[in-house]
Amino acid sequence: MTVEEIKASVSMRDVLEKYGVSVGRNGMCKCPIHGEAHPSMKVFPDGYKCFACNSGGDIFKFVQEMEKCDFKTAFKLLGGSYAHQTGRAARMTQRAHFDREKAKKELARKNEREFRRILMGCIDLCNWYLSNREPLSDDWCYARNAIQWFYHVYDTKYIEGEEVNEVDVFRKYQQVRQRFIT
Repeated sequence: MTVEEIKASVSMRDVLEKYGVSVGRNGMCKCPIHGEAHPSMKVFPDGYKCFACNSGGDIFKFVQEMEKCDFKTAFKLLGGSYAHQTGRAARMTQRAHFDREKAKKELARKNEREFRRILMGCIDLCNWYLSNREPLSDDWCYARNAIQWFYHVYDTKYIEGEEVNEVDVFRKYQQVRQRFIT
């Protein structure tokens, strides 16, 4: 994780809790850096300021003060990592990342093809049922309503480009199959 990622995922209160410091509702607490009896440290979402010992900063500065260490050690203690790779190792990491992304895209394309196949199969099944049953019978009306719903889903996804709930489509597909193929 980078410095920005750590700051975005870890709040100052989280860090203080790891050191056993309880922060009041007003954001004040006892300063663990110089150890006092009365609250004098103000805690902000992204940092702190002690009015008694005049220390202040962000989560990295606080860990440095508590652990008496440098920034690099505080960065690692908060979950940071240095990813400076060169040469063959960097190329292999990039290749692995590329392969993962390619596999994700291929899986998404495969799922999209399967979804479209099922959707078109439902439309074909309803069309077949409409052409082979007595008009305005209960099953014919059910097929007519189902085909209108499937066309609406098709238009929403492929014409308007909006997302559809695929679980609902699969559920409706199962209902149509149970009703017509029994």
